[in-house]
Amino acid sequence: MIITILVTVVVLGVLIFVHELGHFAAAKSVGIEVPRFSIGLGPKMAGFRRGETEYVLSWIPLGGYVKMAGMADEEITGKLEGGADDGVAAEPGRPSSGSPRDFDAKPFWARVMVISAGVIMNWLFAVVAFAAIAMGQGVFEPRIAEVAPGSPAAEAGLRVDDLITRVDGGAVHDPTQVTMRIERRAGEPVDIVVDRDGEELAFVATPDAVEQFSDFTGESRTVGRVGIRIGADGGRQGPVSALGHGWSNATYWGGAVLQFLGDLITGRSSAREIGGPIMIGEISGRAARAGFWQLLGFMAVISINLAIFNLLPIPVLDGGHLLFLGIEGLRGGRPLSVQQRVRFTTVGMLFVLALMVWAVGNDVLRVILR
Repeated sequence: MIITILVTVVVLGVLIFVHELGHFAAAKSVGIEVPRFSIGLGPKMAGFRRGETEYVLSWIPLGGYVKMAGMADEEITGKLEGGADDGVAAEPGRPSSGSPRDFDAKPFWARVMVISAGVIMNWLFAVVAFAAIAMGQGVFEPRIAEVAPGSPAAEAGLRVDDLITRVDGGAVHDPTQVTMRIERRAGEPVDIVVDRDGEELAFVATPDAVEQFSDFTGESRTVGRVGIRIGADGGRQGPVSALGHGWSNATYWGGAVLQFLGDLITGRSSAREIGGPIMIGEISGRAARAGFWQLLGFMAVISINLAIFNLLPIPVLDGGHLLFLGIEGLRGGRPLSVQQRVRFTTVGMLFVLALMVWAVGNDVLRVILR
């Protein structure tokens, strides 16, 4: 239990630090005043000051923030971030101080760069992490090791040693990607493209619908199976090919997260599958016990989840700030009023807090029903 807690703190701490470091470095590079850099939310637990910036650890380990001077929604977010005891926040509805180092005083391109930098850093972390795994542990190719007699794969014509390159129209680079794509198509024809002795061949298989218990939801779900065992050691990669592998893996997982969000909207996936810190802790603990590379891979996947979540167009998230900037661009450089941004940010904060409560509630139910 103690190890799981420590690993969870490390995983979340590193990913939050990476994200906020992106905002911090970008803000500093364009001359924005940064009074505080915090890992964690809520009241300050410990910290120190260097130059104009106070670097702190806060008590609630569910996020972090870079407090920038002159942001219109500061009086709202300041309550979650531990208050405005540094004197930076403006009174509700009032404009920024007018300093040339205020966030709102910077050019449009600079503000877009600063807001986007956290997401970009999370994405780059995932790319580098996946590349490190390819160099240090090696890669596992999606090569068929066994085909069950009479299975959908056998009926379609798939053979042992076929290297699967595409499933359901999307490129695949490891066995997990193949499995996840096939699972989604239970009872539906799916295109499978393989490399067989240097020749590209296309097949169509209809996965059998199989009931599988989900540790995440505590319920059974229907998944697709075509009757193959896949996985072959592809060896360690050099730096260039490893980076390519890292980028491909990050792109795949980004698409998987977006697909999940789409499935939530259409009802194909259950909102019970949304997890919070307890779920992250459990998986972190299992990954840590499996080994360093498994833990690093899990961190890469969570980093992509954080990047995409932060891009959602919800005021208080990075995507909400980018939405405000997009509206400003469409209006020819006229931003929404401070009052409008504050109102939207308040609604966004309530939504995010409700989502956090839902995720934690799902975690607790999974523990109780286990």
